[in-house]
Amino acid sequence: MSVRTIDVQQPDVQGGPMVPREEIVEVADVPLGTPLLQVDTAAVAGRVARIPAVESVRVDRSYPSALTIEVLERRATALIEGPDGRIGVMDRLGVVYVEFASRAAMGDAAAGKRVYRTLPVLEVPNPGPQDPTTRAVLDTLQSLPDWLRPQVTSATASSPADIKLHLSRERTVVWGDSGRPVDKAEALAHVITLRGTTFNVSSPEYPAVS
Repeated sequence: MSVRTIDVQQPDVQGGPMVPREEIVEVADVPLGTPLLQVDTAAVAGRVARIPAVESVRVDRSYPSALTIEVLERRATALIEGPDGRIGVMDRLGVVYVEFASRAAMGDAAAGKRVYRTLPVLEVPNPGPQDPTTRAVLDTLQSLPDWLRPQVTSATASSPADIKLHLSRERTVVWGDSGRPVDKAEALAHVITLRGTTFNVSSPEYPAVS
């Protein structure tokens, strides 16, 4: 009795715009014609996950002959400036996955990466994915409404409960902790046009302007 084997044809790659499909296929390293049942999907996922801009990856066999590689790209959320002038791009989880030698080098980045130059700068004592202050600030930045996000030039915090957003035109928003972002943004919308440079919405029921 003969058994017909089903071989891998071109992998089906699903993902975002930042990581080229060709790069994912190359890193996955699954030769065309490999019997589908012999593909170690965990090993393929592990190889693709080493691409810096990949947050997570899932690999599935799709019969009769396709291998599906589903990639979730990292979401650029903030910039980190090092003492040597290097610039790091941090994702929503606090992972730095892209680095530039300087702001000038970042300005020369490919057109598809122009979004990096509009990101706010994150300033916390110990930036990183395991740092509670870092995570609190990143959560806050992701929760901001569309009208506010482009105005934020930097975000600072000495603790998870001491978040400040620095806006264009030398304005500062005292945000407090990362809780109640909708209420705080709504409170800010009501006072942002008032005369002042500091807007405290840490207690959104009682916003203050000075």
